[in-house]
Amino acid sequence: MRVWNDKVYLFVGTRTLHVFDLVSEEWSLLATTLQSGVSWPYSAESPLEAFNTAILDGKLYVFGGDDGKNPLGHNIFVVLDLSTNRWEHISGTSTHRPQSFEPNLRSLSSMWAAPRQRKIYILYGSANRTKARHRSAPGGGEDDYTYDDFWSYHVDDKKWEREPVVYGGYHGSLPTLETTPGHQKQSYTFSFFGDTFHVLVRGFPSYRAMSTFANDPDTGKIYLSGGYSNSDFVPAKNVATRVYHDVWTLKLDLPGGHWNPQDLTRDLRAEKMGPWMRCFTCGNCGITWQKCSGACGGKYYFCSKECQRSGWKEHKEKHSCRKL
Repeated sequence: MRVWNDKVYLFVGTRTLHVFDLVSEEWSLLATTLQSGVSWPYSAESPLEAFNTAILDGKLYVFGGDDGKNPLGHNIFVVLDLSTNRWEHISGTSTHRPQSFEPNLRSLSSMWAAPRQRKIYILYGSANRTKARHRSAPGGGEDDYTYDDFWSYHVDDKKWEREPVVYGGYHGSLPTLETTPGHQKQSYTFSFFGDTFHVLVRGFPSYRAMSTFANDPDTGKIYLSGGYSNSDFVPAKNVATRVYHDVWTLKLDLPGGHWNPQDLTRDLRAEKMGPWMRCFTCGNCGITWQKCSGACGGKYYFCSKECQRSGWKEHKEKHSCRKL
C-alpha cells in the first residue's frame, strides 16, 4: 500500500484499486483507464503477486511480479497518474528475452522512490527457473536465479540505468559450508550476504528473507524490519522457522549518514553479528554460545566455561553484574 495526499492506494493487479481515506477512514474503489491503443499487460486468469510499487509526484509505479504468464516473472513497468486515473505502460513484457538496457524478468524485488534524484530504484529479485523447467518454459533450469543487480529509472529522462550495488543480499543456489569449531560441518544450498560497503557498524541484522527495506524521505534514514529465516538459511540450534519483528537503522560514516561518534563507544562484545553473538572474553562469534545468567539480563555471551571464568571479573566490574 502507498500513501498520497491523505489516501492509501492498494493495487492488487487489476484496473480497479482499493483506496482508504485517512481522514474519513473509509474504503472505496477507484476505476482507472488505459492510454489509447494499449491493452492491460497482466493476465486476467491468475492474480498478480510478488510485485512492487512506489509513488512519486502523484504517480503510482508498479514493477515486476508473477501473474502466471511466465514462471520467471516479468519486468512489466507501468505507472498510474492519480490525477487522471490513467495507466501508462512504460516498458517490459512477460516474454523471456534477456537484455542489458533494463531489468530482466523477476519477482520479489525491492523498489522505492527517490524524489530528490527523480528516480525509481529496483534492487535484486528472483527468477523461478525450477518452475519454468517443470513447465518446459524458456529459461528453465535446476536452480532458481537470484539477481544481484541494482537499477534506476529516471522519470524525467524516461530511461533505465544500471547502478552499483551497495548491500549484500541472498543467493538461492550458492552453497554455504558452516565450519563452527568443535561442531560437525554442515552444508547449505543457500547463501546470505552480510556485506555492506562504506559502513561502520557494531552489529548487523541476522540474515533473513522477505524483510522490508524502507527510506524516510523527510530524514533520509534507512530502515530494515521484519522477515523470516529457518535452518535451511541460517544454522540454528533448533530446526524451526523464525519470524523477525526487529527494526534496524543503517548509519553511514559519511556526511548526512546520521553517524554519531558515540556509536563507537558502545561495547562491541554485546552487539549481535547477524545470527551470532560474540564471546565477551575472546570475541569469537558463534550460534551455540551461552548467555550470562546474571543480573545483566543475558546481554553478554560466553563460548565456553573457560571463557566465562576468565571474563567474569571484568564483566562483573564493568557491567555491575552479579550472580542470581
